[in-house]
Amino acid sequence: MTSKKIHLAIALASLSIGSTAFAQTQPIDVPSSAYGPTWTGAYLGAAVGIEAMVNRANLSGFGSSLNVDGLGGQGAFGSIYGGFDYQFMPQALIGALAELSYGGLDSTVSAQVPGAGANLTTHPDLGWALLLRAGVLPTPSTLLYAIGGYTGQSIHTTASAFGGGGSAFLDSRDTFNGWTIGTGIETKLGAGWAGKIEYRYSQYEQKTLPNTNLSLWPSIHTARLGLSYRFGAPGGATAEAAQAASERKVNWTGIYLGGAAGAGALNNNVNASFGGASANANTGGQGLLGSVFVGADYQFTDHVLVGLMGDLTWPNLQTTTSSAGGNAFASVNSRQNMTWSVLGRVGFLPTPSTLLYAAAGYTGTTFTTSVSAGAGGAFASSSQDTTLGGWTIGPGVEMRIADGWSTRVEYRYTQFGQASAYGATFQPSNQTVRAGLSYKFGVGN
Repeated sequence: MTSKKIHLAIALASLSIGSTAFAQTQPIDVPSSAYGPTWTGAYLGAAVGIEAMVNRANLSGFGSSLNVDGLGGQGAFGSIYGGFDYQFMPQALIGALAELSYGGLDSTVSAQVPGAGANLTTHPDLGWALLLRAGVLPTPSTLLYAIGGYTGQSIHTTASAFGGGGSAFLDSRDTFNGWTIGTGIETKLGAGWAGKIEYRYSQYEQKTLPNTNLSLWPSIHTARLGLSYRFGAPGGATAEAAQAASERKVNWTGIYLGGAAGAGALNNNVNASFGGASANANTGGQGLLGSVFVGADYQFTDHVLVGLMGDLTWPNLQTTTSSAGGNAFASVNSRQNMTWSVLGRVGFLPTPSTLLYAAAGYTGTTFTTSVSAGAGGAFASSSQDTTLGGWTIGPGVEMRIADGWSTRVEYRYTQFGQASAYGATFQPSNQTVRAGLSYKFGVGN
């Protein structure tokens, strides 16, 4: 098995053509001096979200080895954070922040045969980060930013094994250091409050646990919704009112086309049994993705719209488990292929050019499962394709950056149905984030 180190890169790209729309008013010219650098200041906030872990594990000894690329797991988490931003230009800022988080995901693998068995669980709980961020302000009230820095994570590992009349146990809590990088959109909600949606990828160091032959190399994907309050921004409510007045009316009704790029994590719950033997595992994978999408919205008030959209996505997500001992080996690989989705969305416009929305709907995909094994000079391999349907849901933030042009950051959680291959059952799920660029057709768009 070959381990790949994921370098996350989220790129915006797309094109579009379109339909008709309604006319819109001309912008009101409000000099920047009328409201000053209203993003400058300290803030405190809290966030909730979902995280997915991909933990590359290697266990060796007694002439055999087990490699899992990787152990998967997913769960909810909460965080508190505080920071300071400095708006050094009307459309740019830099800042720093610190964060504490606590999560509840587990990744588990277990196996049992008559008279013997083993299991391994890893549980990341307390995490912390020291981060820098830099952003641009396409509109006075909306910030598009990149974020990165140092992160640390406490991981609780437990394991047990029994057989041959004996047993062994492991209970270890270890700190893993690493780096994190991500992107987000933050928008002002009024009276000092701001909301954000943010995605981060965190890669931690590889470490062999003390007094064991168990090596772990974890990475974690997180998507969070945050709410913060900013203290002492120059101008206060008057400044925010001037900012809102400077934004022109935007018509969101119409048809749009676009493209997106991003990253995601695959979690696959696998169960297999044969005779008196059984195995259960949460496997995980990660990779980049590309997508094209089309949709139509209808804005029926100044602050609310509904719409439909569909997309095709090409993910590069797969999991691999391999083992070897003596002159025998076995490997199982599961790879996700093209995915398609049809969704409805409903959105709220806190400002004319910023849309907060939720999307949900049907999704489908195909998985290719490949197995190979060898022993005593003999070798066999096989592959099977399986089509799965499921549902997908998630929030997003979209903002108008020019006539007809919009950019968005969107998170989705996707749960597929259960299927079987080679006598094993599996049920995959995805967590993905994508940054997109789209164009809406028509005059006055």
